Amino acid sequence: MSPLSTATKSGVGISGGVISYPLEQLYEEVAYIAYNFHWQREDILNLEHYERQKWVQEIEKIRE
Repeated sequence: MSPLSTATKSGVGISGGVISYPLEQLYEEVAYIAYNFHWQREDILNLEHYERQKWVQEIEKIRE
């Protein structure tokens, strides 16, 4: 059984989404998007994980 299944069966609450995301990487993504698109921090943090990463990729393509 996977560790996630074990944790769920043992009663540990899991609310979905990304379980653990390096805080330093989150700061980098937010700063990168904010710097390039001039979006507000809260707007960027409200993006889903996959969407924020997609915007980072799009910015990288533009900057090439």
